[in-house]
Amino acid sequence: MPAEDRFVTNLDTFSGDESDEKYEERALFRAIADEMVAWYDGDSSGHDLDHAWRVFRLGTRLADSEGADVEVVGAAALTHDIHRTVSTDDEYVHPEETLPDVRAVLDATEFPTGKVPAVCHCVAVHDEYEYRGIERPAETIEAEILRDADNLDAIGAVGVARNFAYGGVHGTPLWDPDGGYSGIEHYYDKLQHLPDEMNTEAARALAEERHAFTEDFVERFEEEWYGER
Repeated sequence: MPAEDRFVTNLDTFSGDESDEKYEERALFRAIADEMVAWYDGDSSGHDLDHAWRVFRLGTRLADSEGADVEVVGAAALTHDIHRTVSTDDEYVHPEETLPDVRAVLDATEFPTGKVPAVCHCVAVHDEYEYRGIERPAETIEAEILRDADNLDAIGAVGVARNFAYGGVHGTPLWDPDGGYSGIEHYYDKLQHLPDEMNTEAARALAEERHAFTEDFVERFEEEWYGER
């Protein structure tokens, strides 16, 4: 079965006349992505333009399913990680601090001016989590969808790869059985909680499947660590 068919089968609650490929080909979104190249260029932590496009594809499908504004979701997906490009090991920059940069990117394209505040809200609140004590809730369906799409890309096969890529960039070991922070510890600290963070039915269905894969991987990893398999 082709990968595209598998995706639709697993997410049979999705609907909409336009596919993610058609959205991705829109000149407006291509223009935003072109503006983002300079921001994401050289990233090897898993927060690159490829990640942004994956969030875009998931987000626009969810937007179709939920009747949300695809332009808002798509633009937010492509710009949501500017804050990651300016954060350092010593200082985390909150997404809200980079909203002027998000506006500048959108202003450089033909993105509708009236929708810019909606995009900025999506970006500002996408990195908040209930399990940590959420401070700023998502106030729109578009913001909820961006959260879902971004969190989905943190679990499953790609999520496993991104986790270790991020750890490698920041000098984090694969695992420390004695309890030090590691890639595996990040799973227990954050990634295992993400399925409970999903807002939409379609995202919850896909999160369940992706989480099962991640869970199996961690179990297998720990067994192989000790030479048990």
